[in-house]
Amino acid sequence: MGELIVMPKRDTVAAEDAQPGQAEIANETTKESGAVDLSVWKSAPRERTPAYFPTYAAVSKAMQAALRGWVREWFHAHTEILLRPHTAYPILVYQCTHPFSGRPTNMFTYDIQQTETLNRAFASAAYRLGRELKSIDTKQFGWFTREHYFAYRSKEVVKYVAKNRRALYRMLNVETVLMDSILKFAIIDIPQKGLEDAALLLRRAFHTQLRRFSDECPMGDRAEELLRIATDALASKLASDNVMPLPVAA
Repeated sequence: MGELIVMPKRDTVAAEDAQPGQAEIANETTKESGAVDLSVWKSAPRERTPAYFPTYAAVSKAMQAALRGWVREWFHAHTEILLRPHTAYPILVYQCTHPFSGRPTNMFTYDIQQTETLNRAFASAAYRLGRELKSIDTKQFGWFTREHYFAYRSKEVVKYVAKNRRALYRMLNVETVLMDSILKFAIIDIPQKGLEDAALLLRRAFHTQLRRFSDECPMGDRAEELLRIATDALASKLASDNVMPLPVAA
């Protein structure tokens, strides 16, 4: 991902995706009674501090896990997608990839430009996909459809997605831009713009990117929920890092 302060490519992508009217959407979100209080982000660790990597890695993993859970829920609620195996395969593979644990000091998501990290994503999906395929109820479909989802075909499914990566790349890249937006919010925008204006930009970025996540599996209405998960992960990490050890009895 390179140095945080640079981040030209992904920030440019996020900026280009912003369309007129999104500021109004973000403003409406902040006015909702359920809007997340983002003030804890003023205490988020800065770059080149010991807490920087483990804290943001925890935030990233929480967001990645949430997205995979939501995708899995959507998939099992919309089984009609099974009629289009080549459309269903990337979604299946995505939800079976293990959340990226991070790589010190500044990589927090699967980078689609790095072959090594993508290979890790496909390997983690292959490990879990057989079990996921077993959980899918295909009894309502004909044999021609059902045979695409037998557990023994998990390697073939991953192999297909590895050769046809566009849909998976899109989902993984959205994760990356979301995390870049978090980093920019905490490290750059809060100090420079203040919490209120920085939060507006962050919400706009989350709304934009989650609408881009997938043509099949909509995530646009999950922006505030995902912000809550990221904020809760940060607060939990900050609290655990500040826990004092119990005194040892004499």
